[in-house]
Amino acid sequence: MKRSGFWRVIVFSLLIHPARAEMVFISTQPLTFDTLFSSPTEQALTLVDPELTQSVAPPPPESLPEPPPQFRLPDVIADSRQWRGLRCGVTLPRYAIFRHGDKWNTFWEKGMTPYVPHRLHNVPEVDFTKEMVIGVFLGERRDPHYAVEIRSITPQTRPQGPVLVIRYRKIRLMEGVFSPAFPVQPFHLRKLPRFDGEVIFEPVKR
Repeated sequence: MKRSGFWRVIVFSLLIHPARAEMVFISTQPLTFDTLFSSPTEQALTLVDPELTQSVAPPPPESLPEPPPQFRLPDVIADSRQWRGLRCGVTLPRYAIFRHGDKWNTFWEKGMTPYVPHRLHNVPEVDFTKEMVIGVFLGERRDPHYAVEIRSITPQTRPQGPVLVIRYRKIRLMEGVFSPAFPVQPFHLRKLPRFDGEVIFEPVKR
């Protein structure tokens, strides 16, 4: 398709579906291995729903399924400023920026409490007048050999003005001879000083 024809298709699509225009993200960056997932059923991470008001799956049954006996899920990493683990209620790839207490409370009660150990059932305290929470969610993966880690949080000045750059890496864990089919939803959440400007998420290899 010629470039002019490509843009005619984009414009025509937006005219036909104007209500969907806010959901369309056009990247000017080339597609690379780092911006695509290995499976055609997996999606690129997106900031469609920054406070995850529509991105949490329905609550699970009273008891979550246990992993196969051959595999032990790592413990949830949790302290006063971060939460990282493999099971949550966000089944689609998402970035998150929480700036409001009511949205944070709702997310934690629906998207975290049913999935995390009992010691983490209470909503973590965040002073949203001074703080906020950012997160990266890989969505549901078919086996427990995935993880995600936020590597750095850096204020920068770019042409559009002050921004906060969140760099994270997607981790593919080593598999044993037997790889059980047990779905996980890797996530990493970090609490940081409040920043009301633009937040940019960038994947890195290390």
